[in-house]
Amino acid sequence: DNNLPLAGTTILVDPGHGGDELGARGPDGTPEKTVKLDVSLLLQQALEPRGATVIMTRTDDSASGPNARADQINADEPTLALSIHYNALPDNGDALNTAGIGAFWYHAQAHDLAQFLHDYLVTELDRPSYGVYWNNLALTRPHVAPAVLMELGFMINPEEFEWIVDPEAQQQLAETLAEGVAQWVQRTTP
Repeated sequence: DNNLPLAGTTILVDPGHGGDELGARGPDGTPEKTVKLDVSLLLQQALEPRGATVIMTRTDDSASGPNARADQINADEPTLALSIHYNALPDNGDALNTAGIGAFWYHAQAHDLAQFLHDYLVTELDRPSYGVYWNNLALTRPHVAPAVLMELGFMINPEEFEWIVDPEAQQQLAETLAEGVAQWVQRTTP
């Protein structure tokens, strides 16, 4: 059904961090936990009209550790799991020249999803690419479903930060990510 391309799917969206766990910080001190919750809630609103059942690991500023969120993926067995993040740099990193969307995967079943969503966002949003990487991260480790950790930009990059906190850009990002998920599901479902 073209009107409900995600009908019959369950998508777990993980805004990560929360509570005392701030995540990366923007140049003005804005914590990652806030903007990724905003984008994750917008993503939920973009996925549901496409027919998906969406499970959120958090919908407020509550804390949940990465292992608890990985356990939730294993317990809920969604069609796919997306952990939404924004990137940071080490203290000696080049904040002005490091930017872009990145994706991380661990199990082979998640590699295609990570590559597809990365490429889709970079192309459709005209954003720089940080790359697609294999990494043994808590949120990529569950194997009951393709699980991908998306890094949607660098909090510390001043130019990218403006895009990260802009409400209109957040809405566009959520809609584009939801459309990318729908296209991936349609192309991988027999």
